Amino acid sequence: MNPCISQRKDVRLKFMNIIQYEKIKRQDVYGYGTPTATTAVDISARGIGFYANEEFELNSNLRISCNLTSTEIISFQVRVVRMELFTKGVMKFIVGSEIKEITDEGRAKLEAFLARINIFPILESCILENVSDMHFLAGSPLIIKKKGELMRVGEELDGYTVRSLLLNTLDDDRHEKLMKEKDVNFVFHYHDKRFRANIHFQQGNLEGFFRVSPSAVESPDVLGLPSVLGDFVSKAKKGLVLIAGNTGSGKTTTLSSLIGHLSKEKPRVIFTIEDPIEYIHEGSKGIIKQRELGRDTVSYASAIKNAMKQSPDVLVIGEIHDQETMALALTAAEAGILVLATLNASSTSHALDRVFSFFPPDTQKHVLNRLSLVLKGVIVQEIFPKISGDGFIPAVEVFLPDQSFRETLAEGEWKHIAEFIAAGKGQGMRCMKDAVQELVDDGVIDQAYLNEYI
Repeated sequence: MNPCISQRKDVRLKFMNIIQYEKIKRQDVYGYGTPTATTAVDISARGIGFYANEEFELNSNLRISCNLTSTEIISFQVRVVRMELFTKGVMKFIVGSEIKEITDEGRAKLEAFLARINIFPILESCILENVSDMHFLAGSPLIIKKKGELMRVGEELDGYTVRSLLLNTLDDDRHEKLMKEKDVNFVFHYHDKRFRANIHFQQGNLEGFFRVSPSAVESPDVLGLPSVLGDFVSKAKKGLVLIAGNTGSGKTTTLSSLIGHLSKEKPRVIFTIEDPIEYIHEGSKGIIKQRELGRDTVSYASAIKNAMKQSPDVLVIGEIHDQETMALALTAAEAGILVLATLNASSTSHALDRVFSFFPPDTQKHVLNRLSLVLKGVIVQEIFPKISGDGFIPAVEVFLPDQSFRETLAEGEWKHIAEFIAAGKGQGMRCMKDAVQELVDDGVIDQAYLNEYI
């Protein structure tokens, strides 16, 4: 059962921790069998599910022992009520059991534990409080980011509690990936909200980060993006468009908005490679295929190569972070495909520096020639909290290269890119300072952000 949609009082939570079970001997024979360690599947106030390599008769009795903290253990007697074959892992069965006997003190401790490891009330309260980020750290209270400021809320969470909280958001595939790779990125749905999540290990503890994402793909106008973006992307039938910014600057949101704009404007074949897929695009006039790294493809490079064989009009690369992906992006753009890609960079000049730095010195001149022929634009953005407290708004630097700049780029010279942007204001270009200034003048963001930027 999906706990986030359950309306039952007895919420069943995922509980992928080690427990022990012991067979209870006949009533006329005192004692228990040999303890067997295994992994739990889920837990509630009424029972517990776990993996086993042996089959139990229905209604047979077992004694269960499980941790409530790293040091505190609780034991209770259960009755087997369900046996299911399990063929995916090394275990053979999933056992469903119902609590038969537990002390009053034990039940109180179990119910308190279940309340402590239920992540869904925490997500609910964060949504209501207009929180953007959540950090779950072992040995720390929950840390949230609200209006750009970090705050600690609630009591300190021990490592075992954090682990149990976070495992409630993982399905079997993601849990397996986390245990194997020690890191997993995914999008998690709760009611009508979406969270972009990363769960990872840090000093042996499981910890996590959640960012609240809009539940729907907004148009460029609604997001507050410059109108020139939708216009020039629509007109660009081929070439490379880079969407740059620092981590957390909203690059993915802008990219998704432009994809939605293109997919609804006219019939197009659009391929995306994302890690993870944050927005599901619907209502396309053409074809849109979204592939998630790890689930649908093993790498960006592999997905790009295969997408190019299917004659896409638009190819979307979630992030360029290595030479192979960058080289394939250039190849796709040269093949007549419109390529949209994100890049971690704080300015147009920095974005070009990053492209240049992916390649060894003996190939950089050739790469610059290729880039000068296919580059259609660079979008750089930062986000700022609105004075109204109603979310964030992007400030966007826009650079649209002309023939003069292409010649300059081919020579490896872009130190004076600010001058090109200033000269191109009539075509919709603007630098970041002007973008921030406009938001301040319109009363959307605080003057302090402009002072800080300058």
